[in-house]
Amino acid sequence: MKTLLNKPWVKPVLFIFTGLLLGWLIFGGSPHNHDHTGEQAAETGNGTIWTCSMHPSIRDDEPGTCPICAMDLIPVTSGDMDDDRFSMVMSEAAVRLAEIQTTPAKLDVPSYHIWAPGTIQADERKLATVAGHYSGRITKLHVDFTGAAVRKGQPLASVYSEELLVAQRELLESYRRRDINPALYRAARQRLTFWELTDAQIDAILEKGGPVREIEILSPVTGVVTERNITLNDYIQRGQTLFRVADLSTVWLLFDVSETDIYRMRTGQNINFTLRSRPGDEREATVTFVEPTLDTSRRTVRVRAEAGNRDGTLRPGMLVSGNVQIDAQQPELLIPASAVLWTGPRSVVYVRDMEADSPRFEAREVTLGSRSGDFYVIYDGISEGEHVVFNGAFKIDSEMQLADKFSMMNRIAMDEGPAHHSDDITRFEDVPDVFRAQLTDVIKLYIEGKDALVASDFEGTVRAFTRMNEKVKGIGEHSLSGTGHQAWMDRYAALTQHGGLLTEANDIEAARTQFRFISDELIKAVRQFGVEGVVYQQYCPMTFDWEGSYWLSTEEQIANPYLPETMLRCGEVIERLE
Repeated sequence: MKTLLNKPWVKPVLFIFTGLLLGWLIFGGSPHNHDHTGEQAAETGNGTIWTCSMHPSIRDDEPGTCPICAMDLIPVTSGDMDDDRFSMVMSEAAVRLAEIQTTPAKLDVPSYHIWAPGTIQADERKLATVAGHYSGRITKLHVDFTGAAVRKGQPLASVYSEELLVAQRELLESYRRRDINPALYRAARQRLTFWELTDAQIDAILEKGGPVREIEILSPVTGVVTERNITLNDYIQRGQTLFRVADLSTVWLLFDVSETDIYRMRTGQNINFTLRSRPGDEREATVTFVEPTLDTSRRTVRVRAEAGNRDGTLRPGMLVSGNVQIDAQQPELLIPASAVLWTGPRSVVYVRDMEADSPRFEAREVTLGSRSGDFYVIYDGISEGEHVVFNGAFKIDSEMQLADKFSMMNRIAMDEGPAHHSDDITRFEDVPDVFRAQLTDVIKLYIEGKDALVASDFEGTVRAFTRMNEKVKGIGEHSLSGTGHQAWMDRYAALTQHGGLLTEANDIEAARTQFRFISDELIKAVRQFGVEGVVYQQYCPMTFDWEGSYWLSTEEQIANPYLPETMLRCGEVIERLE
């Protein structure tokens, strides 16, 4: 034994064994052993829930990366452990990354903007017809084309008439006997006045002392000849229309106002308008009449306004755009229009709980009133001072959907099972410029087809989408490599399928059905690959029996391709894509 202790390696081994034994006796048998074990587990990740700051629906029991965005997972705080299906708790970092912004709902007097298309028409009260009051023959034609500008009293034509010669002789005879029978003279003179001879013409006959062989037909007003029904040497009859002259010093503007806005229109209001041919030239007219009936095919009411036209630039038949700004009579609760998410008849707004320790957002269904510029009137669902999300609401809503909570598209979360989710849209940054230019050309042809649908031009729709299909096939199914390859293959298959069905459609409504699917795919393509310039994603909740549908437009002004005859301005700009 003594020999063993003299070995050089024995003492270090005994020292280590003694230390381990003392450690076990001191710490291993401590009554606080479980607390220390828990702390050690927390430090190593055991017993801790990990989530993604951008996708709070992700839950894992150990650290790692998010399967959606590949960001590092972070520990969930106690405030994040929330099972409320109407709200979402996010970290401050997630709020900053998602660029979520809020603003309080406020009471203010809304100002309503009414836009209406219209046309210029001649003032019906200033139209004049030049008719024949006697039979005769046209011997001279002083105005020989339609559109000629004439002054009041200017000769239009000269006529030879036997009836007129007889009437002149009776005038001369009665004039010589006017002292004996003044009533006969007045009657003879009045007869020529009824035949639209002026006092100057009648006096010229008396001054000459004999009948005038040819009498000039004079313009009754200053204006433009809009109709000419005679030529040189024509024979005319009593009651025949010879000319029509329009006084265009003032004109009418006929606007088609939507039935949702018509109750705000009143006579005497000012309405600003611009000519389609001169977009920057804004003018003013006064509303003089609001028709009492509704055009049931277009769901509009005709409103007439009157404008001066001394410079002659307002021509009948021109297209105009009218704008009216009307202030409400009392304050209303207003929130930004960008805060409202639409889906069919429902409207959802996200409200931030300003008293929560961590950023907490609650989904609310609201009752919308009319739109007031960049704001909506809210009748129910929001109180004054509550902070609504006006930027980033779609990002919150997508996370609510992923978490199977109440959202825009998932009304009864938890109760009706998982909601239907669209493909996750990822923006690919490695897209070649050539591909993006080709996709931009596809969008241009799509816009042509969309405009044809707005005009209800079936043949034009088929032509545009036939060309679009050819352009898509020209890009090819395998024109992208890398991360965007599979995504483009999916878009390509859907676009060629529905594009082919559209070109084979039998009527315009069948074409609109396929246009709906094409629009959904192109919206995904624009988000994933980008295009040159700016396009607007727009949405109407009333299409296809309130299912709602989207489309793309290069103009912010709504022109609904699904319901152009009845609901041309129904819709909302969802997002500006560039």
